[in-house]
Amino acid sequence: MEHPVSSTIHCINPNCPKPDGQLWGNKFCQNCGAPLQLNHRYIPLRCLGSGGFSKLYTVWDPKTQSEKVLKVLVEPSPKALELFEQEAAVLAHLHHSGVPRVAPDGYFFLRRRHANRVELPCLVMEKIHGPTLEEVLERHPQGCPEEWVTQWLHQALDILRELHRRGIVHRDIKPSNLMLRSATAHLSPSEAYFDDRHIGKNQLVMIDFGGAKQIGAIAHGDRESTPRSNTRLVSPGYSPPEQIVGAAVGPPADFYALGRTCIHLLTGTYPAELEDPMTGELRWRHRVSVSSAFAELLDRMVHNEFRDRPQTATDIQAYLFRIARMKKHPRRMMSFSELCLDLVKTGLIEVDRTLWAGVQWLGSAITALGRATVEVTWETGLAASGGMVGAAIGLILAYWSPLGELLAEALAEDLPLPLSNLAAHLGAEMIVLGLAGLGTALGLTDGGGFDQRRRYGRAALTGALGYVAGGALWRIVAAIAFIPGFRELAGVGWLCVGIATGILTWGLGFASHRPVYAIAAAAGTAAIFWGLGVSNLLPPEVLQFPTVGLQAEWQQFRLGIAFVGLLGCAIGLCLGGIHYLIVPILRWLGWR
Repeated sequence: MEHPVSSTIHCINPNCPKPDGQLWGNKFCQNCGAPLQLNHRYIPLRCLGSGGFSKLYTVWDPKTQSEKVLKVLVEPSPKALELFEQEAAVLAHLHHSGVPRVAPDGYFFLRRRHANRVELPCLVMEKIHGPTLEEVLERHPQGCPEEWVTQWLHQALDILRELHRRGIVHRDIKPSNLMLRSATAHLSPSEAYFDDRHIGKNQLVMIDFGGAKQIGAIAHGDRESTPRSNTRLVSPGYSPPEQIVGAAVGPPADFYALGRTCIHLLTGTYPAELEDPMTGELRWRHRVSVSSAFAELLDRMVHNEFRDRPQTATDIQAYLFRIARMKKHPRRMMSFSELCLDLVKTGLIEVDRTLWAGVQWLGSAITALGRATVEVTWETGLAASGGMVGAAIGLILAYWSPLGELLAEALAEDLPLPLSNLAAHLGAEMIVLGLAGLGTALGLTDGGGFDQRRRYGRAALTGALGYVAGGALWRIVAAIAFIPGFRELAGVGWLCVGIATGILTWGLGFASHRPVYAIAAAAGTAAIFWGLGVSNLLPPEVLQFPTVGLQAEWQQFRLGIAFVGLLGCAIGLCLGGIHYLIVPILRWLGWR
């Protein structure tokens, strides 16, 4: 097997008494028995150091005949494992030259010899030959030229634009997490890494995605019992105020950290030492000579209020482009015709940026609308079909099994005398309605839409209970309405539909705002049935809870199943409207 100039390899077991000095060709450590051929491919060569919860190693990849970096998690806590898994997932899905590449089999677990339990999570990624910006600062303690910092800012924004497009916030931007990919790797490290003729032109690479976080709510697995923890990550001097207090973060958080990193690079002074003790704002302009336009941009990026910072990487890049044009063609030195031409060009750039932003917004809106339509249609179809199947089974059991008669006899003994004549119907109808509600609830739950957690047992119970309660109350109200003087109660029957919906919805596994879903869905379905009844769009028989007679009739089958299907559709539509309209408005108002 070909390998680099090295006669020994390194054991990555953190508990190995003598990890270095292993002979090349050994498949297991002679001291602790840990594998030395990782994932049947990678050979560890040397330890690069440690930081946080992990250790870094250089490994040899015989498949590509190149060195790579191995990151090994040595801290067994759930928080550390969550951050490590986040980094592996983010890097595996990103394909950008400014992000270390990870092979499809680059994330794996190291197991001890003759042992089945998982030992060490490992992540193999591309090795970046070059210094971090923290190391560049050590070589330039008085600060870096504005030209370098501007170039690095351009490249960092290009990386962030890709991250934010995928809905990912880095959350830990600082000089030590930004590297320069050296274009002169054939030179010695000191020559290649810190050559001032090339250092400002080397490609920037963003590393350490352990703190990366998806923008918005994180979708959990269907069977996950508890949500993943909202891990708070803070880098003093660079993290924005909203991140420090544990609030939700978005792209402006990365721009804040990147702005403070640029100020650190320009001044050579740690940002926390530049803060005003009263306001927390940075006082840095007197320490370095930079263009006023660039300084104003950085001040906007590090504003304490996230709403006052730039909101997209494209906005910052457009501002940098205008700064570059002003440096190249100062307007005070232009002729009138040149000034007019420059104004036209600048206007066209702004129009192009606005149009592109509008196209992006329209595309996002169409995509979101399509996704919402598919989700609502899917949930509505499952609710209706589940309820119809349940009602059909219930009707079969009510007519061709003794369950209806047994339940009717039990009800006849408990109901008050004026209502005892309803027992013969209520017994069979409770079976039909219970199974219809169960089917509707299971259909909505199995769809998993509207950020639900799949809790089948509770949903089935409340679904059956809700339909039985609504149907029984409907039957009682209808019977009372026939009594002279009580006919006005007939309109109360529509509330029975809302009661059935509210109880069913309460049992669904919504992540938040459960009372809102239950109350709004109850009101919505009751309003839909009331509207259909008033407008006479459908026969009145279709808008009533199923009626089970003493003998089987096809008409009763058809009407009962149609009602349950219609109710399932109404519930699905109402939940979709609540999820995509009402809940976002409540969150915008502060009710999380």
